[in-house]
Amino acid sequence: MFLGNFGLSQDSTQQLLDKGTVITIGKNKTFIHEGKIEKHSYLILSGCAKAHLNHDGKDINFWFGFEGDFLFSFNSKIYRQPGYENISTLEECKLWRISNEELNEINHNSLEISNWSRKMTEMELVKTEKRLIDLQTKPAAVRYEELIQNHPGITNRISLGNIASYLGISQVSLSRIRRQQ
Repeated sequence: MFLGNFGLSQDSTQQLLDKGTVITIGKNKTFIHEGKIEKHSYLILSGCAKAHLNHDGKDINFWFGFEGDFLFSFNSKIYRQPGYENISTLEECKLWRISNEELNEINHNSLEISNWSRKMTEMELVKTEKRLIDLQTKPAAVRYEELIQNHPGITNRISLGNIASYLGISQVSLSRIRRQQ
């Protein structure tokens, strides 16, 4: 099934499937809330989501997730403390959900699943690090071009306002970049 794409044996995949559940969340719904301890981790089966936070009354997007992406509150998953982010759907999403407690228990009992879980977390950390470096070193036009190349059709799925926020620019600046391409 959907976890088979991650290099797990059939037995390990079945262990995870038995502990998790598939849920559907409607469009524009926040399901991970800043300031709260999130008790679950998710895998996006269909749809897309964003991680965002409120800064001085302004919604700041800093992550987009698509099919196959693992999502969780880092602070809650790793430190069992309230998260700093909100995670909201941008489309109706079908998600595989597992409690962090169940995942930790399975990780303790299965080296293969533990390595898979670590790898999923590391992949998200690498994406975050790359994004931080790109924000510091690349002009917005280059970041936009790379976003479009990495996610063809993203402008059909995510509003330009959300994309501008993700790029750290105004919607007017994004319109200017789009006109120049």
